[in-house]
Amino acid sequence: MKNMVDERFECLAVIFRLAGSANYEHLETDYQKEVAEKFAKYAEHPAVKLIKSFDGSNGVWVGYDCVLKFAVHIEKKNGEFIFIEDINSLFDGRWNETAAKGFLPLFNDFYIDTDYEKFFNSHMKLFKKSTQKFIDEFYGSIDFEWFRKYVDPANLRCIYSLSSGNYAATVNDKIVYCLVWGEGSAIIHEYCHHLASKLVLKWYNENQEFKKWCDDSVNGEKMPYYNSGWAMANEYITRAYQILWEVQHGSNLDGCLSAQRDYQFKDSFKYIENVYNIILELEH
Repeated sequence: MKNMVDERFECLAVIFRLAGSANYEHLETDYQKEVAEKFAKYAEHPAVKLIKSFDGSNGVWVGYDCVLKFAVHIEKKNGEFIFIEDINSLFDGRWNETAAKGFLPLFNDFYIDTDYEKFFNSHMKLFKKSTQKFIDEFYGSIDFEWFRKYVDPANLRCIYSLSSGNYAATVNDKIVYCLVWGEGSAIIHEYCHHLASKLVLKWYNENQEFKKWCDDSVNGEKMPYYNSGWAMANEYITRAYQILWEVQHGSNLDGCLSAQRDYQFKDSFKYIENVYNIILELEH
């Protein structure tokens, strides 16, 4: 059986759990509870302390999808993690070169000090079983050819996580990663983030009406992870493309619009139909 659980991300997720990072604290499954208990004694490890210090006060803040972005910019060689040849796409205004290069040796220390490789390999049976369930119930039926207009389907990568998930990352504008957990249905949304990344800067800076919609939709209390107009812009375009995919695969448009409009709370994305119509015009 295939394994889509990624050692790099899972180990990083442990560090961010110990650092108290939002969305890495889950205790919903036996595996998550085991991880929390197994590694609790490493809460003061230098790698954890450094991540805790990246709280914005020193100009660096990392969390949420930053963890996946770091994971896909490193590779394991001879038992040690090193950066891939070109890591410029890692630096998006949150990770910077100093922070990333300062963290990598501590990440390697954590990996060795905790004997993480042994822990990860001891769960391979669970990883393969979970991966197969994901493939059988969702991944295996995805129409990847739909994305060919935007990216070579051969460059689409998926990581399945048992720790946390539903993030996207693109390496050097070529390899598109998504990370999902649970049933994994967020995979389409995450791949659509790559499509949005091509448009968001131009739209937000040049289309004043679109910018107004995005700024007006920020709700830091209910959706703190989309805490700026630019972040909302990224989400609006991503969700509009997600709707396009769903409709072109048989879903009801009104139902799709309604689901996105009221995501988590009523009118969270109240301008989604407007954005979807722009996407339709662009696509046709």
